[in-house]
Amino acid sequence: MNPLTTSSRIEQTYRRYLVSTFAPRRPDLREGFFRALASEFRLTRGPFLQASAPFETGGSISDLIKEGVLAPAFQRMAPETFPIERAFYHHQEQAIRKAVVGGRNLVVATGTGSGKTETFLIPTLNGLFREAEAGTLGRPGVRALFLYPMNALANDQLRRHRRLLREFPEVTFGRYVGETVREQAKAEDDFRTRYPHEPRVPNELISREAMQARPPHILLTNYAMLEFLLLRPEDSTLFDTVSDTTWRRIALDEAHVYDGADGAEVAMLLRRLRDRVVGSERGRLQCFATSATLGSGEADFPDLVTFASTLFDEPFEWSADDEARQDVIAARRRPLGTATGHMELPRELYVAIRSALAEDDSVEALRRTTAPLSNLRQPTGSTVEAALADIFEQDGRLARLQQSLAEGTIELAMAADRAFGDASAIEDVIALVELAVRARREPEDAPLLPARYHFFVRALEGGFLCLHDRHPDTAPR
Repeated sequence: MNPLTTSSRIEQTYRRYLVSTFAPRRPDLREGFFRALASEFRLTRGPFLQASAPFETGGSISDLIKEGVLAPAFQRMAPETFPIERAFYHHQEQAIRKAVVGGRNLVVATGTGSGKTETFLIPTLNGLFREAEAGTLGRPGVRALFLYPMNALANDQLRRHRRLLREFPEVTFGRYVGETVREQAKAEDDFRTRYPHEPRVPNELISREAMQARPPHILLTNYAMLEFLLLRPEDSTLFDTVSDTTWRRIALDEAHVYDGADGAEVAMLLRRLRDRVVGSERGRLQCFATSATLGSGEADFPDLVTFASTLFDEPFEWSADDEARQDVIAARRRPLGTATGHMELPRELYVAIRSALAEDDSVEALRRTTAPLSNLRQPTGSTVEAALADIFEQDGRLARLQQSLAEGTIELAMAADRAFGDASAIEDVIALVELAVRARREPEDAPLLPARYHFFVRALEGGFLCLHDRHPDTAPR
């Protein structure tokens, strides 16, 4: 993707949309509208270049099984779905340990793509596997509620559940929202229509009838639907059991949306839910709140636990001096770059390599392109990605760009100036970024430059027109 071409296409399409949708009919106003869009009103900014340093890694599921933290049943996970030898991010491991061993309520405040779902899904599955070991999983009743602000988020998680739980038919799950079909036969038809390429696993309950008859162990819904479920007699089996409650956990994804009036409403809803399933006693439900935008550092953690405690009416703590009482999980990141920067590659090399790989995506093509450079250590990697890492770990331009991006997001022209000493070297820096994003020693490694582009588009909010007859430019005619 060329960010300049893409940005230009977005801007042109957006301008055409504004002209066709909002242009006034009066010729003089229409002319002024066109003039403002062309020069006086800045509609877009960017592209900007941002790099996110890789997350620090920790132990794996296999490690935690050996320690006795996680149940042996996790060994049945399909390797292509979740390899048990693959390392967790450090914050994932930290959250799992706190939730499983300490039984803590947690606020997981880590960035987009940081695996926040695993921080409550793995403890939930562990609890279910432990129940299976004890022979109590057959008792009917919901064990965990995953609450999402939008159906789209719940749908995305359903796909993950299908893959993770296909090896665990004893664990049931279901999404109960407004569009969930009542009759089982119609639900089967609806599933095949909506998800023609998705596997149909028998432990996914897809109809209201099925969930009312035998509630799923994991229930996915949104807060608006939860309100209805608590009120309707036909859904009472989700909450009422003949003996002691089965409910154990509640997880709120995207918890930052629950502020203001919406937050107060959800807080009261969660209190009603708790009173229904465990009574008014606090501490019987384990609570998780996840968000990519809650807080900006440790100074905010006391406010985050206050927010979570108010939202759930359950205890959350933050003590800077006592790790056992730290219920906010934040990510740790490794240094951004590994380029040594001991030499500066020729400016024309970046575009040349990109062009060569576009024609022949092979290590041989890469070596032919760099062979004339006698002072460059030639690539030895067996894959294009590894060979690119061999080359660009030596590059001073990449080292400077890594250092600049470690300080924050920059405009593309500034990135060109930092890397090449020339703000007009846009195509060169685009080629450098494209290649460095691909460069990595092993498939599971972070790239030398984990970068992404941002492009901002401005809405027309704030525009106004005065129609008072004393105004000379807009008086009605």
